[in-house]
Amino acid sequence: MLKLLLISLISTFLISPIFAQFGNILDRASNAATNRANQKIDQGINKGLDKVEESTKKGEKKSPTDAGKAPSADTQTNTSGSTSTPLTDNPVSMRSYANYDFVPGNKIIFEDDFHADQDGEFAEHWDLLGGQAVLNKVGDALAMKITDGNYGKVAPLMKQKAYLPKEFTLEYDYYQTPGAYGLVFWFDNVEGGEVIKCEASRGGSLATFQVNGEGRELAGTMPEELASDNFNNKWHHVAFILKGRSLKLYIDQFRVLTVPQNTAVPARVTFGGIASQDEPLIFKNVRIAEGGGANLIGQKFGEGKYISHGINFDYGKAIIKPESMGEINAIHKFLSENNNSRFEVGGYTDSDGSDASNLTLSQKRAEAVKTQLVNMGIDGGRLTAKGYGETKPIADNTTFDGKAQNRRVEFVKQ
Repeated sequence: MLKLLLISLISTFLISPIFAQFGNILDRASNAATNRANQKIDQGINKGLDKVEESTKKGEKKSPTDAGKAPSADTQTNTSGSTSTPLTDNPVSMRSYANYDFVPGNKIIFEDDFHADQDGEFAEHWDLLGGQAVLNKVGDALAMKITDGNYGKVAPLMKQKAYLPKEFTLEYDYYQTPGAYGLVFWFDNVEGGEVIKCEASRGGSLATFQVNGEGRELAGTMPEELASDNFNNKWHHVAFILKGRSLKLYIDQFRVLTVPQNTAVPARVTFGGIASQDEPLIFKNVRIAEGGGANLIGQKFGEGKYISHGINFDYGKAIIKPESMGEINAIHKFLSENNNSRFEVGGYTDSDGSDASNLTLSQKRAEAVKTQLVNMGIDGGRLTAKGYGETKPIADNTTFDGKAQNRRVEFVKQ
């Protein structure tokens, strides 16, 4: 009897792990099958983004530049003539924006990349409201540097004091200097009272939102990819949308704040914060536009013509900025669901530069957009790319605002 009991115990210890291991194998096989099914769904877009990444890297070596563009600088000089720590751009992956859903407004209210301004001077289309600020080269482009003040303040120069519509988007690129306070942007109402205050970073850890008069302050923790040291010494794209009563704030490809019930009515925007010569607040590529969201894209495509101001490029280049993926994803969705439609992708520039260089640049940009969509799975036979340069303007090319409207990509049904 004892012998049988020992045999039973030994069998239990030996066989049970085998069955448990067999069960684990079955579980892993089931999970693997599920994962393969999920991966297959995203396979097309991932392959497409891989191709775009590869073609972008190749294109960076031979992208055209506009005549008269200032050379890059490794150091920045402030108004006193001293030189600051070198600042460098960080490469951003197109693939990292694969799930980006921010779609900017398409009626430009204000747009400025400072390319027409002078290094060491104040920006022509801005007003200084507090402290000190100057334009300096950061990497290969000019950026606004708020260098003094508690608070240093700058704001777009606009014809009207109240220029923000009911629904709008705001975008800019921001560089975090280690140790510096975060750049704040806030909105005033028609009477001039501050109603909304946002900070895109608080030491690389938080994004904050505050509504004055309501005692409401919301904070979103930065994802690990952006937290603390990961945020420093890099350019980041900040995007804000007010649509209906919903307000959202994005940093790079991440949505970091959502306010479902906003009651404030903003009328204009100001940028600023606590700044010093050693720890300046740095930003560029500011864009304010009416509207926003993907809902209108399908409607306009269905009507046969869609004008995009949300597919953007660096100045003088034909490489699509990663933050354009929100709009491109929405366009890809429409084309995928309407697979018999054919469209011309038209590239347009403003009148800066020569006619010939603008025509070449617009053609390359149109081809870049077509290539992006084809690599994401759209049949190339459904799209044609054509550059129109500075011809067929939709606004006055002699004005700052008009030039911003004329820089666009059009999709016209064939």
